[in-house]
Amino acid sequence: MGIRLHVDLETNQGPTKELYIRIDSWKINRTVNEIIFTTTSWLDKSFGDKFLRKLYDEELKPAIGLVSSKLVYYEKPDSEGTEVDLDNLYKVPMYVEKLEKDDILEEQEVSKEVPYVSFDEEGEEVTLYRTVTSKELVKVGETEVYKKVVDYGIIDRLQSFCYEHLVEKLSEVFPKEKIEILK
Repeated sequence: MGIRLHVDLETNQGPTKELYIRIDSWKINRTVNEIIFTTTSWLDKSFGDKFLRKLYDEELKPAIGLVSSKLVYYEKPDSEGTEVDLDNLYKVPMYVEKLEKDDILEEQEVSKEVPYVSFDEEGEEVTLYRTVTSKELVKVGETEVYKKVVDYGIIDRLQSFCYEHLVEKLSEVFPKEKIEILK
């Protein structure tokens, strides 16, 4: 899986119109509910695929076609170009926003009958009551608010979740229709 950018770019390895970006590593931190992933960029998919090993004990191959993060993006053929610095480290929180109900609390004076034990004239135990007034938080209504709820289900769809996040980040710089997710 990876992403292909169908845009005109100048890289440290030369020009390309099919920059290939893939996620190379993931780290899940359940304590802080965060996913950290890193990417590499290649002149095109063929360079990225050649770098991958087919056998576990095969030696690492030279990273020919590996592109640095600094690029020049030509939005139009006659444009001067814009310098772009692509991130290769991403931190993504593991939550979804959900509409939840919250209680509306109000401090009010509340009176309660509290039992206590006393003795009558003959020395017998009797239960008497006294009224005690105190200030307490009392629910007076409900409101709906959006909350960031931790979603551990993201782990089950980690790859697609990370690539979707990557597309969102890339679409801040490049037109979304020029970003292709490769399966």
